[in-house]
Amino acid sequence: MIALPPKFVAFDLETTGLVNTKDEIVEIGAVKFTVETDPKGWVVPKLISEFNTLVNPNMMIPEEASRVNHITDAMVKDAPPVGECLKKFTAFCGQGSILLAHNANFDASFLRVAYSKNPQFIPGNPVIDSLVVARTILPELENHKLGYMAGLFMKRGEFTMKIDPAKMHRAVYDCEMLMEVFVALLRRRLKEKDWEMGNIMASMAKYKGVPQFINK
Repeated sequence: MIALPPKFVAFDLETTGLVNTKDEIVEIGAVKFTVETDPKGWVVPKLISEFNTLVNPNMMIPEEASRVNHITDAMVKDAPPVGECLKKFTAFCGQGSILLAHNANFDASFLRVAYSKNPQFIPGNPVIDSLVVARTILPELENHKLGYMAGLFMKRGEFTMKIDPAKMHRAVYDCEMLMEVFVALLRRRLKEKDWEMGNIMASMAKYKGVPQFINK
């Protein structure tokens, strides 16, 4: 039993493109979770709550972006502006949680720009890049995409979530997948006491899980 487990928020953004200085966020998704020990003695994720909002980017969504994330101009026409969405995202994260993103440099950079354009309280939570952790723990994999690793863990009986390719590249679904993959990755290396709130940051740092911050 983990004495005082940490809280994580796995988050993901969908955007109009890849350049944070000219492209905009069109969806923010996040899942808050902690970890517990199951009857087999495995450390498994325990979902607490989910957050999802479409965002009006105040620009046309390029066709190539819509092909990837399946988000159209019509879907975001009546969505709230990004400043309003950021306030809700900040409140959802809370002050005590550890943020996770797969390729965190991308997502964190878009959030930095968005918060700077919409002055408000910026969360000071540490942000861990699960992609770097995955490459460190499993360097032998041919790629480290979430879907690929999820399929691998499923074959090994270490992943219970059903994979639906039609839902991939939508924010909340990708966050649920990240939650499962991240715990499966670290379960291979960490002991039960390593998961405790007082130890988890140092435990992740051993596998290059060194935090960055949105407010720096």
